Amino acid sequence: MAFTLHTHRDAAAQGEAMWTGLGFESARATIERRSILPVFDRYCRPGDRILEGGCGFGTWVDYLRGRGFRAVGIDTNAPLLSWGASKGLPLIVNDVARTCFRDGTFDAYLSLGVVEHFPEGPQAPLGEARRVLRRGGILLVSTPCTNAFRALVNHPARGLVNTLHRVRGRRLHFAEYRFTQRELAGHVRAAGFEVLETVLNDYRLDQDTHSIGFYTDWPIFRARGEKWRLNAPGRWLFRALRRLSPNLVVSGILVVARKP
Repeated sequence: MAFTLHTHRDAAAQGEAMWTGLGFESARATIERRSILPVFDRYCRPGDRILEGGCGFGTWVDYLRGRGFRAVGIDTNAPLLSWGASKGLPLIVNDVARTCFRDGTFDAYLSLGVVEHFPEGPQAPLGEARRVLRRGGILLVSTPCTNAFRALVNHPARGLVNTLHRVRGRRLHFAEYRFTQRELAGHVRAAGFEVLETVLNDYRLDQDTHSIGFYTDWPIFRARGEKWRLNAPGRWLFRALRRLSPNLVVSGILVVARKP
């Protein structure tokens, strides 16, 4: 069963915390160092129509358009979209569970850290992604993952913190699900897709200075001044766990699938 993350922050505060410390330029700069970039070369061709559902600033749309793809982004957060829209990017205020596009409009659909935020589960946004993809279209969907390190250490620690919040009378709010690789692939198959492969999603593992997963889970390992950068103890632990298994140090898993 997927791990359910709760927090004392409400939905608005969660959204604000997610983007704190990032602007369009800094978020855009991280893309060049991401582990999932080769996926686009394997499954997409310049000129393909790509929709990013839940695009935030629109930085991935900017990157993909720079690679020759006809990328469009949607999000419900209008203030975030205004950053990319001011740079001329095609961004639309729209709900990923009920988009404004016709059936079969896109060649590929990109979803990074979105479908796990639906309390009722990811079926609605995945079903909508299938609808707007053409036959043979490619889905690239990533969510935070549950690995052995998180299951044994981080998640119990979060449970203890939440218990303290309850004792103090604080209300807890749903934040996200963390799926295992098998669980996420199962949801994608249930939405009518054929799973092609899974890929680790974080910074590239040939470096040890930045990690979305470590930075998110362990505040004590955060370096000052730059989001996602690890301090010296964090880099040491990152390297040690990476030698055991790369799965222990990443933030998420990307599932690549095809609409039959």
